[in-house]
Amino acid sequence: MKFAAKALALLCTTLLAGACGDDARPAQDAGVVPPDAFIPPARAPFPAGFLFGSAIAPYQVEGGLTNTDWYQWESLCDSCSGDTAEDGPDFWNLYDGDFERAEAISNNAIRLGIDWSRIFPTLESFPDAPDAEAVQHYHDILSSAKAHGLVPMVTLAHFALPIWLDDLSDPDSKNGWEDASIITAFETWSSWAGREFGADVDLWITINEPFVNITGGWISGDVPPGKSLQIDMALQVGVNMVNAHARGYDALHAADLVDADGDGQAARVSIAKHNRVFLPRDASKPRQVAAAKMLAYLLNDFFLNAVILGNIDNNFDYDLDDPEDVVDDPSLKGRMDFIGLNYYGVTVVIDTANDSNFPLIGLPFINDLDHQGFEAPISDFGWSMYAAGLREVIDDLGRFDLPIIITENGLADASDSMRGRFLIEHLYELQRAIEDGVDIQGYFHWSLIDNF
Repeated sequence: MKFAAKALALLCTTLLAGACGDDARPAQDAGVVPPDAFIPPARAPFPAGFLFGSAIAPYQVEGGLTNTDWYQWESLCDSCSGDTAEDGPDFWNLYDGDFERAEAISNNAIRLGIDWSRIFPTLESFPDAPDAEAVQHYHDILSSAKAHGLVPMVTLAHFALPIWLDDLSDPDSKNGWEDASIITAFETWSSWAGREFGADVDLWITINEPFVNITGGWISGDVPPGKSLQIDMALQVGVNMVNAHARGYDALHAADLVDADGDGQAARVSIAKHNRVFLPRDASKPRQVAAAKMLAYLLNDFFLNAVILGNIDNNFDYDLDDPEDVVDDPSLKGRMDFIGLNYYGVTVVIDTANDSNFPLIGLPFINDLDHQGFEAPISDFGWSMYAAGLREVIDDLGRFDLPIIITENGLADASDSMRGRFLIEHLYELQRAIEDGVDIQGYFHWSLIDNF
């Protein structure tokens, strides 16, 4: 609550000045609100126990994770910037200072990861010979978080995989999420992590943004393994991730038996699910409307329908009455204790020329909000700021009747010229939803110290 009060007070002051950062300017007259300023009405405080935190990912901040597919990717990716994770903020050694800064901005929680390859650097080490020094170092990190008043939420797979699972130089025999054997490996990893760190951790994220990983790795080819338009394999990877999460969920609940925070629950498990608002570029064109609907169904709904309801619509016809569909699968359903939601904005969609790439029948144009009749600030990534969409996504998730924690929400803004407005507008939408009875239990801003 302290964070909310500070954020809303300080950021409202910033917005009254008309801008943030180096280009800040005062209002022309004291007490006069510029006509374009966003001043939300006064709202009740966030509920007691609400988690206000920041989030990070091991590969992006730790350094030294050379036994991963992402480390290999840095030397293989022709379109990448040339920057490397080794040039990052060295969280592995400087974590205590980073947590001190998080505490200073009134965070009471931190989302971080434990890297699989750091604990088990080789296939031979997994699962019985973990790197003892790495294990102790992660214990030290979690102890430091606690000392700074930060409740930890721990992610077990934040994009990067050990090269003994996903070796980009040997893709035929070590091909990561493509091989169903990773399901059992992930179950074992989850069980080990729950036993080892359960006394410090009650909030777990199994997999970060599964469909971002899938679309980047098998559709656009922008991230490991860098494959393009492999639709069938992308869908198989999605099914493997669904099953890995379900087995990981069960393993964490079986292994983590210590209630670290005294709330009566030893483990609460979810994924960090990136959901967006999908809009047709031209709502008068039926194919664009259909494409936007399909992308939302595929990228927003597929994973949640599987691990909450136990349903997989394998032919994407919006029903479950076909022989290949999975309905009410007891090995999948009910494997979410809360919905971890990553929200970054809106995707404007056009249709492809034909349906040969079904179900990927639309292409995203994120910056075309002018076609919807308004302009929006654009982040350094070229993403439009669309806070109202956060409420749209939250309302859509209401059909699952689960608590929600915002596991990521932020923007690429190197100058910090837009972050004040971004935070106020998104926290305002959260507060409105809470007042309307939605069970939202936390908010993690992306990112505490670094970003790709």
